[in-house]
Amino acid sequence: MNWLSRAPANLMLLGEHSVVYGEPALACAVNQFIEIEWQANDDDTVCIESALANYEFTLEELKHAALEDLEHPKLRFVIQALRVFAPFLQHGLHIHIRSGFSSTIGLGSSAAVLAASLHGLNRITQQKLDRLTLFDEGLRIIQNIQGRGSGTDLAASLSGGLILFQPGNSQHSTQIAELNPELAAKMPLSLIYSGYKTPTAEVLQRVSEKWKTQSDLQNQLYRVMGEVTRNAYEALQQDDMPSFYQLLEAYQGLMESLGVSDATLSQILYQMRDCSSIQACKISGSGLGDCLLGIGDFSDCPEKNRRFLEQYQHIEVELTPHGATTETLN
Repeated sequence: MNWLSRAPANLMLLGEHSVVYGEPALACAVNQFIEIEWQANDDDTVCIESALANYEFTLEELKHAALEDLEHPKLRFVIQALRVFAPFLQHGLHIHIRSGFSSTIGLGSSAAVLAASLHGLNRITQQKLDRLTLFDEGLRIIQNIQGRGSGTDLAASLSGGLILFQPGNSQHSTQIAELNPELAAKMPLSLIYSGYKTPTAEVLQRVSEKWKTQSDLQNQLYRVMGEVTRNAYEALQQDDMPSFYQLLEAYQGLMESLGVSDATLSQILYQMRDCSSIQACKISGSGLGDCLLGIGDFSDCPEKNRRFLEQYQHIEVELTPHGATTETLN
């Protein structure tokens, strides 16, 4: 048999950094997709093919070898998802991964691959796990690989659309609330890639180092970030877009206070703000590189701003209601 799994890329709108410390986040799925085609093998061979790497092992190794013996630096999310479902696999698999977007820009390619892997394996092994259970399995994988992480990007790729994500703790479980899909028409997205990216773990380490003598103030800053995110969610619920734009800009100021902007990002944001057709803009992601997000388009930019912004890669994306899916091909 053959199956095809798809999962969308994702963007963080609000909640960067603070979500790692228990505050809520707003995130969305966008119309760039990871696809995984699965083919059942007659033997126990598991073969993974992708633009990043090819790798092969046996089902016996998947089930019983030490995880570190199966590790591949570019396929860790797929391999660990396979490991979760290995007890229920009755045959080998040929796995072909295709991406509609680059892994070097901030569209959450790792989370999208993980979402597509978990969803596909759930169907193939007929386990019928619900979305939150798949999320919990995926979050364990993310934290095992990266050491920390909220899983907001994974939640967006699994769910699709625009979501409010509240990480779980000892008092309550993770909550994923979907917002009105009609908001997509009111939220045109413009992305500019700065041309470089600092790994999230490194950004978090730099922030920790910067604030190590002022940890109480750092925690207060995260609480304010959380309050801004909650207010932005309420503004969206009430269809109050002017307030939402104001809060988006406020969150950017908090990111700058945290220390995750730099000269290049600030220059790009300044030029974006000079375009009257951009309603609000901010860093999207952990910062110190990656993407700048604008709500609106560049249809009404002064010529000097347009020339400056044309130096950077513009990425065309739209909100998509489609989360991870798997279909049987035959």
